[in-house]
Amino acid sequence: MLGGGTGLLAGLALSTVGAVLAGVGLRRLSEAEQIIATMDDREAASHLDRVRGLAAHLTVALRRSTHVHPVTGLPTREPLAEAIDADAKAQQGARMLGAIRFVDFDRLSAFDARQANAALAQFAGRLAAATSGAHLLGQIDRDCFCVWFRGAADLEAANSELRAMAYVAAQDLDAGGRVMTPTVEIGAAVAAGGEDAAGLFARVLVSLRRRREGGARESLVVSAALSEDARERFMLEQHLTQAISEDQLTMVFQPLVDLAAGRVLGAEALLRWDHPELGKVSPARFVPVIEAMGLSERYGLWVLNTACREARRWRDLGLASLKVSVNVSAKQLADPGLRVKIERTLQRHGLQPYALELELTETAAMADAERTREVFRELRAMGVSLAIDDFGAGYSSLSYLKNLPFDKLKIDREFVTDVHERADSAAICKALIELARGLRLQVLAEGVESQQELAALQALGCSIFQGYHISRPLEPDEFIAFARRGVASARVRRDAPL
Repeated sequence: MLGGGTGLLAGLALSTVGAVLAGVGLRRLSEAEQIIATMDDREAASHLDRVRGLAAHLTVALRRSTHVHPVTGLPTREPLAEAIDADAKAQQGARMLGAIRFVDFDRLSAFDARQANAALAQFAGRLAAATSGAHLLGQIDRDCFCVWFRGAADLEAANSELRAMAYVAAQDLDAGGRVMTPTVEIGAAVAAGGEDAAGLFARVLVSLRRRREGGARESLVVSAALSEDARERFMLEQHLTQAISEDQLTMVFQPLVDLAAGRVLGAEALLRWDHPELGKVSPARFVPVIEAMGLSERYGLWVLNTACREARRWRDLGLASLKVSVNVSAKQLADPGLRVKIERTLQRHGLQPYALELELTETAAMADAERTREVFRELRAMGVSLAIDDFGAGYSSLSYLKNLPFDKLKIDREFVTDVHERADSAAICKALIELARGLRLQVLAEGVESQQELAALQALGCSIFQGYHISRPLEPDEFIAFARRGVASARVRRDAPL
């Protein structure tokens, strides 16, 4: 049994162990108590020395674990803040804190932590390699890195360097055996006089924060089903960033016919995606992802160029009267360079403006009515034809029609479906057809699926049609054969949509 002196040494050893364990967030001392309680003075003294050594070691390890990120090895918020505050006291002039966020990290972590950490480490390594020796790089959040641009630096130069670092980080990387293209956001805050690092961190994070409906971010409970949906959406995004460069996109053409005039007017160009692993991906799946990712302009330009190249081919084959119709999104319409891009694309392929028709949905047109009016007038002056797609499904009004300079109104398929059986749809179609005539516009019924629908619409005065009863979307060579046969082939339904 332990005597008084032994008890004091053992008690000191126990208190030291307790302090160490408490320092690392542990509370269980039962094992230590059992061991030390059986020691004599010499053993207790020896173990006391060991425990003190262990205490020193654990204190250093604990400090390091809170100062260095366990995955990337970069300094965390606290040491970076200390360096910024020390630097701010020693130097004068404006300094900038830049932020680079690895946007995909949290989403990737939701379904594959191993891949997420592998990607994070590689992302951080690129930033470290791209950081000038004069600057400080740290990681202040799970997915957020900060660069402290030291000294009275030129802020314009610092901004340029920050963008260059983001560009380097955004290149394809290997996420645990799978190639992915990181999504990167950048922000910056310039240090005000007397401002500490905490204030800078707060402002730079505000510069990065993406607004969400409902204000503050909400917590998310990730179920297995949600995790799988997130994985699918994430992989679609990754594949779409490479679809153009890897030549996975194709174009099909759905004929537009005027049965009263007995001729094929042209075709609507429709985007298709054939992925080597996913197979043929439905536009209903990938088009919303393109828009959400902000890739509308890039994909829209590919569609415009490909459609115009095919229209050039039609003319080279003697089909000079055919017009190609291309869809334009609201984001493309907001592009101040849209008119110039269209003009240069037409010139590149040796096409006159009347060979091209642009389609804009009613909803997209009204997203910014003033901008739509301005762009439509410019394009109309060039000689490009303009059509309002899905008419009747959005903001239809006489003032809307009067103020937008366009040539064709496409009746939404919602009113075309079963028009021969639905009195309300027939009444709406009749009114739209008469309205278009009064405004000297062409009117087209899209989504015609049956002979009964076709006959009902003809009886109401419509003569221009598009839909599966006329023809499914066709491969380029198939459309050329269709156009050469003329409207005689338009009355034969094609099966098995592409």
